[in-house]
Formats: sequence, C-alpha cells, structure tokens
Amino acid sequence: MRKLVLPVLAIVLGGCSNFVADIGIPSVRFNPVSAGPTSSGYEIVFEIQPYLGSPSGMILQVNFSGAPPASIGASVPECLPPTAPGDCPKITRTLTFGSNPGPLAIIGYVAQSLNGTVRVVNLPGQVIINP
Repeated sequence: MRKLVLPVLAIVLGGCSNFVADIGIPSVRFNPVSAGPTSSGYEIVFEIQPYLGSPSGMILQVNFSGAPPASIGASVPECLPPTAPGDCPKITRTLTFGSNPGPLAIIGYVAQSLNGTVRVVNLPGQVIINP
C-alpha cells in the first residue's frame, strides 16, 4: 500500500504545480479606441484592461483573425478588489500600417506571468478594432 501512495502523491503534487503556474497569467479585455489615416500611415488605437482579480504580467503578442500577430510588449498591472471592475488600469497601444489593413479583430493574445510562464489565451469572442 505504501508503495502505491508515494507515486500517486507525486503525480497529484506535480499536477498542482502546473496549475499554480497558470494562475499567474493576466486576464485582460480589449477595447477599440480609434482607427484612421494619419501622417505616418493608418493607425489603430486600442486599450488593454485587466479584469478584476487579474495578476500583473506581460501581454507579449496580440493575435488577429486573418492577419499576422503583432508584438506589443505591454506590461499589465494587477487589478485587485476593492477596485470597481471598470476602474482597472487601462494601457493604450497603437498599431501603425502603411494603409488600411481592412477588418481587423483580436482573437487572442500571448501572455507571460511574472514567474516566466508563457501561455496563449484565446478570447471567447472576437474584438473588432478596425471595422
């Protein structure tokens, strides 16, 4: 019996350490701000806002539907109670293109926790930032 308990305990504890690594990944939402031509090209501005209870971390890349991903390197602060959900800090990012890229929707992102764990996060729905 004792020989069986130790391997089972090792597997269970190993699984817990993997779960803890995922807890440190920031959870964020994206909000479109503006899109249009400028003197430097076509700019799309959007905000990144952590959800209430999200830990701090990095958003390394934003994944789009039908377009190559964009590296953004945004540091996301934590958002802890008693902060109201809409009052979590917002980070603004600007993407510049040579011309209008057409419809552009965020479908996910690559996040990194403070302990270095990197995960791809798929959004439950697309966020259109350039109609």
